[in-house]
Amino acid sequence: MAPMRPGSPEGDAETAQEREALDRLTRRIEAAREGVSTRKPKAPGKYQGLSIAWRMVLELVIGCAFGAAIGYAIDEATGLRPLFLVVFGALGFAAGVKTMMASARQMQRKADEGDGFGG
Repeated sequence: MAPMRPGSPEGDAETAQEREALDRLTRRIEAAREGVSTRKPKAPGKYQGLSIAWRMVLELVIGCAFGAAIGYAIDEATGLRPLFLVVFGALGFAAGVKTMMASARQMQRKADEGDGFGG
């Protein structure tokens, strides 16, 4: 078969067939998209608010506990009893509050979008 040049009758026929195939494929894709139902947001569960509250409390308590544990370990190693326990306990509390606030923002964003609690 001879190579086809742009503008030759054989090349134009093949290009037209390819365009027609692409148009058919596009129509099939659009029909499939229309046939797919949009996912409805789930209704908030019976205990979803309680679950969110416990999650936030646990984030705060775990932050404090890890900070205090690290401070206590450093105090044991250095012999400076209350110093690092207090410092790292406060840092753990701050980290817990930061994580808790990030969770609250995430829940608020979900509620504003209508995908989660309160939407």
